[in-house]
Amino acid sequence: MGETYSTDSFSFESRESYEQTKKEAELIDKLMESTDLSDSKTALKVYNKSVSEKVFSTVAGYFFLLELRQSILDSGLVTERALAPIPIKEPTERKKDVISAASPKEGKLQRLYEGQKLLNKKLKIALVAAIVLLVGFVVINLRFEYTIFTYFTNYKANMEEELIDKYEEWEEKLEEREKQLEQ
Repeated sequence: MGETYSTDSFSFESRESYEQTKKEAELIDKLMESTDLSDSKTALKVYNKSVSEKVFSTVAGYFFLLELRQSILDSGLVTERALAPIPIKEPTERKKDVISAASPKEGKLQRLYEGQKLLNKKLKIALVAAIVLLVGFVVINLRFEYTIFTYFTNYKANMEEELIDKYEEWEEKLEEREKQLEQ
């Protein structure tokens, strides 16, 4: 058997109902301390505002409104027809064993989830493509003598030496031709 929760006048089976009634009881106490409910006009204003805004939704709140209503009617300030009826909030029945129909919020979350899955798939494809390109650039760079990996080595000196060697080779060929021409 479940645990029961109780106030001075009421006993509750659920903690939620107990907590809600406790909050309304505190609100009623504050109202009684801060306003003079013995004044019929003030009581009528509090009653009308509470009824129109549906401030109370528990048994304690309904009893307070009923007492307030009776005090207003006893004062003769308004007739019973002119006084608004107390709105009763119907309790919603919870079914623990039955799966509830998907709410619009769940549908929105499902669409967001599907969209995120699609985005993740596209990002994975883009990541694989970037990795393939990077590996391709590395392979291409490694096949050449002068690459970005050899930038900080002495490749400039090697290039200058190769250029000087070519010029020397040309100079030798030129000198040979000059000798041939002289002969």
